Amino acid sequence: MGLSAILKYWKVLAVLALMVGSWLGGWVTNGWRKDSEIAGMKLEAASNARRIDAEYRKIERETAADFAQRLEKANEVTRLSIAERDRARADADSLRDTIARERRRAAETAARAGIPEEAVTRAWDVFKACADEYQALAADADAAIDDIRPGDAWAKSVAVGAWPTR
Repeated sequence: MGLSAILKYWKVLAVLALMVGSWLGGWVTNGWRKDSEIAGMKLEAASNARRIDAEYRKIERETAADFAQRLEKANEVTRLSIAERDRARADADSLRDTIARERRRAAETAARAGIPEEAVTRAWDVFKACADEYQALAADADAAIDDIRPGDAWAKSVAVGAWPTR
C-alpha cells in the first residue's frame, strides 16, 4: 500500500481519523466532567461532615450544660435535705433534753410532795418513747431518701468519671 492507496482512500481515512479524534476528545472531556463531579461530591461531603460535626458539638455542649445544671440541682437538693436532717436531729435532741430535764423536775417535785415517782413521770416516759420512735422513723425515712437518689449518685459519679455500683 503506497502513497497512491492513501490518496485513493484519503476521504475514508480522514473520516476515520475524525471519528477517532472525536471519540478521544469525548472520552477526555467526559473524564474531565466526571473529575469535576467527583470534586464537587467531595466538597459537598466535606461540607456535610463539617455541618454534622458542628451539630454534634452543639448537642454535646447543650448536653454538658444540661448535665451540669441537673448536677447542680441534685447537689442543691442534697444540701437542703442534709440541712433539713440536721435541723430535725437537733430538734429531736433538744426535745429529748427537754423531756429529760422536765422528767427530773417532775421526779424531784414528786419526791418533795411524797407522791410515787412513777405516777408523775409516766407521761414524760411515754413522751420520750414517742421522741425515740420519731427519731427511728426519721432515720428510716433518711435511709429511704438515700435509696431514692441513685440518679443523683449516678450524676455525681459521671461527673468524676466513676460509675455507680447500683
